[in-house]
Amino acid sequence: MSAAEAGRGRLARLVPAVDWLAHYRRDWLRGDVVAALTTWALVVPQSIAYAQIADLPPQAGLFATFAGLLGYALLGSSRQLIVSPTSSTAAITAALVAPVAAGDVARFGALAAMLAILVGLVLALLGLLHMGFVSRFISAGVQAGFMFGLGLTIIVGQVPKLLGVSGGEGSFFPQLGHLLTSLDEVNGWTAAIGLGSVAVLLAAKRAAPTLPAALAVVVAGIAVVALFGLAGHGVEVIGRVEGAMPGLVLPGVGWSDLVALLPGAMAIAVIGYAESATVAESLADEHGYTVRPDRELIAIGGANVLAGLFQGFITGGGASQSAANDRAGARTQLVSLLVSGLTVLTAVALLPLFRDLPQAVLGAIVIGAVVGFLNVPALRRIARLRRDSFVMALLALAGVLVFGVLGGLLLAVVISILVLLDRQSRPGSTVRTEPGLLVFRLDAPMLFLNAKLVRDRVRELLAAAPEPVRIVLLDLRFTHELDVEDINVLAALHAELAQRGVALWLGNVRAAVHERLRLGGLAAAVGEDRLYRTLADAAPDVRAALDA
Repeated sequence: MSAAEAGRGRLARLVPAVDWLAHYRRDWLRGDVVAALTTWALVVPQSIAYAQIADLPPQAGLFATFAGLLGYALLGSSRQLIVSPTSSTAAITAALVAPVAAGDVARFGALAAMLAILVGLVLALLGLLHMGFVSRFISAGVQAGFMFGLGLTIIVGQVPKLLGVSGGEGSFFPQLGHLLTSLDEVNGWTAAIGLGSVAVLLAAKRAAPTLPAALAVVVAGIAVVALFGLAGHGVEVIGRVEGAMPGLVLPGVGWSDLVALLPGAMAIAVIGYAESATVAESLADEHGYTVRPDRELIAIGGANVLAGLFQGFITGGGASQSAANDRAGARTQLVSLLVSGLTVLTAVALLPLFRDLPQAVLGAIVIGAVVGFLNVPALRRIARLRRDSFVMALLALAGVLVFGVLGGLLLAVVISILVLLDRQSRPGSTVRTEPGLLVFRLDAPMLFLNAKLVRDRVRELLAAAPEPVRIVLLDLRFTHELDVEDINVLAALHAELAQRGVALWLGNVRAAVHERLRLGGLAAAVGEDRLYRTLADAAPDVRAALDA
């Protein structure tokens, strides 16, 4: 291999785009260009709508889209994933930034941008530490419940735009109560535009999912308002918006603001990445390639850092955007690069054309996007498979509705931690007995959470044994490491068994486990010759000891 090839290989490991660009095939171009135009037509209206959810100007949505697409295209390993603002990242941005901004509109944008940078740095750090497994940290049930509650909260916040009534504040129930008491304010023209747009979007999603229905309702809404002068009849529009060029800016926020935003950024990093990773992995499975979790953490982290530096807000792998991109024939991340460029063109030259865009259309676009969050079949499946997981899903759902997006987000993380700890503390076990022998295996890694469970279970089995047991053989096949609590419990169990005339032997002892046993003095106490690499290695000695 030449020095140039070696250098390119190292660069490709850092920036995967170098590899696919070097091997790009001409016959992929048509599919990528068509997919880029389709995705642009979907992403631009959504980005403007999601900026509204985040309480930010339209430019922020377009800047976040430009930067998110660019960052992921250069660093990501998925060929079809579209990283841009999503309804969930927008709602979470608003929920986290509002308390810190304390009503200061001028600070809101800087705080939202810094939040994106913090999320990106947390994700990148997790990737550098090879912690890609965090994509599976949030259980499927908890995530389904959280997304369902988030979807309801977003929808109830957008319905006032559809009807032309004033919006409420707070979590789901206060907003719902305000909406129900404001129905006498409904503007007929606004309701016709908003509800009609929702109907078109939902019908198009079912009948013609590849068509850019969002762009169609945007164009139609602008045309109707302009032709009939509906802005003068109570139909609220975006208003005059100047074109703007994205530029690199480090948000000016204080240390106290960073401290206030960091806990939320860490929670978003876990939940947001889990959502993005699920989309990326499903697309990779469908097309027969592999995404690299650690690389994905770095890529989505880089996309968020860029989004923050370009005055945007949090981005993630959007399910609807990525699915549309895939259906349109995308082959590589060239699509993201093209859409990123088209988004800049939109921000600079086309944004003023959105002046007469009705807020009702933006609300309809948001509702059309988040209806998929209300995944009743998924909840039914969870209830059928595991009742406890279904209860956790309902708790996460209720948490969002009662405590708001931020409270629900933190509750979802706490529930996932508790579920994980509970299941690790009470794993199943496998037992085999024969006269004089008890073979016990914990069907999970031995941890400080479950070490005493091993001791207690062995005690119970010895007490219930029909014949005296002479040897207890612990099978450690699922244990790759031991902590201090594990060694202490094993040492105490060894001493207790010795007093009863029962020998403790250990099987499937890995090298790292053997080293901890040696350092803890337990290897010498049990006997080096009674620590076996496999159960098959132990079998002759067991037979000989029992026959003696």
